[in-house]
Amino acid sequence: MKDEIGKRIKQYYEDALRIQLPRQTHVVLRIDGRSFHQFTRGLERPYCRPLADALDAAAQALCEEMTGCRFAYGQSDEYSFLLTDFEREKSKMWFEGNLQKIVSVSASVFTGAFARAFASREIASFDCRALVIPQASEVAKYFLWRQLDASANSLNMLASAHYSHAELLGKSEPEKHELLHAKGLNWAKEPADFKRGRAVLRGEDGKWAVDREIPIFQRNPTYLGRFLRL
Repeated sequence: MKDEIGKRIKQYYEDALRIQLPRQTHVVLRIDGRSFHQFTRGLERPYCRPLADALDAAAQALCEEMTGCRFAYGQSDEYSFLLTDFEREKSKMWFEGNLQKIVSVSASVFTGAFARAFASREIASFDCRALVIPQASEVAKYFLWRQLDASANSLNMLASAHYSHAELLGKSEPEKHELLHAKGLNWAKEPADFKRGRAVLRGEDGKWAVDREIPIFQRNPTYLGRFLRL
């Protein structure tokens, strides 16, 4: 009786919401911090290195868990992961493409690894969403978009560390640069990973490592191109 009920529940209700991702394509998973404006309140500004290191450690832990992970890019409180299943004819897809498994396990592994790496009384949590992007050129545009967002975020963070919200209200990016120059600050001289993010890559030894000196994707398309189906 137990088996009959279980089969019925799975067939009628559980499998009804089972979504399988398409094969032979690019899958991007983006993990975002939930309510991180509140979580990061009181941390070092404009850039908290221990927080960034913990996010990197969480990304490395998740890369190690994933099947088909090629590359991860992080900025602010988010990380994006590129998964593919076309390296070899018999390449497998993580969890056979089961969307619910992929996003739930990704969020839980990342959250757990972050909590282990970053001591805090506050509880950090992350959500995960999946994007299926067939065209390699569109995947490149996705990561370019996230890097442009990283640069805009870092400028805002630096300006906000030295000026009040009222002083920055309505100011354009060039005006924010001018305000920083007035205090002897130059955004261009900030650390590269603060300005344009970090990447997690698999080395020749098979281990995942963080690259804090990534190029501007728009100026160096080969950096992303090696991970895409061209």
